[in-house]
Amino acid sequence: MSTLICNLKLLIPFLLISTFLVSCSKQDLRSGSAPQTNTPGSKTDSTKSFNLSENQKKVLDGAKKCLEARFNYDMEMAYHVLKYKDGEFTGSKVFPNGDLDPTLGVCTDVTIRALRWGGVCDLQEEIYNDVKSKWSDYPMKRWGAKKPDQNIDHRRVPNQMVWFSRHWDEISSGEYQPGDVIAWDMDGDGWGDHIGIVSDKFEGDTPYLIHNFPTPGYVAEEDILNRWEIIGHYRVK
Repeated sequence: MSTLICNLKLLIPFLLISTFLVSCSKQDLRSGSAPQTNTPGSKTDSTKSFNLSENQKKVLDGAKKCLEARFNYDMEMAYHVLKYKDGEFTGSKVFPNGDLDPTLGVCTDVTIRALRWGGVCDLQEEIYNDVKSKWSDYPMKRWGAKKPDQNIDHRRVPNQMVWFSRHWDEISSGEYQPGDVIAWDMDGDGWGDHIGIVSDKFEGDTPYLIHNFPTPGYVAEEDILNRWEIIGHYRVK
């Protein structure tokens, strides 16, 4: 998707199907070196304290479960019929709580699985129902959608941004707390194409983000907050 697919060297062959896919970025890492991963010995401030709400703790806990699962980035950039539930293949489409192969995902699957695994909500059901009732609020024309789709709508960055803006608090203060959701515009076209969750690892006032990106190719905790233009910052109520 122009707003969802990460622009790898393989982007051109997939351009015709990009509006159907759910990746995080439309550009490769040509703006500098790869972002830093929080590896042992890295300089981070883990003592920064926050008075988190129970829901914030749940989001953070779910994000850490994604980090532990370390599912790979879906380099096929394919449309998936969601036939998995609780990590098990069912053989038929699942709704609600439907998922793709749990070893795979893109950036939007971090937010989906974090909220699901943290016990906050099921974004598949939430966004599908919201799209049905508030169709005009969502940019469905951008990818030529004619009706809601339980397999893909919740896996699109712009749709997640609309849902978060409608149901969570939008933060404009520049203050970050663990569990916040951040969306970026990576190529300056005004559309969100990457999304991640603020970790409880900080360097000063700058948090690390838990996200899934083609580099390194799996869910990681990295210093990428200011790598791209932030166009969305949301906090669970």
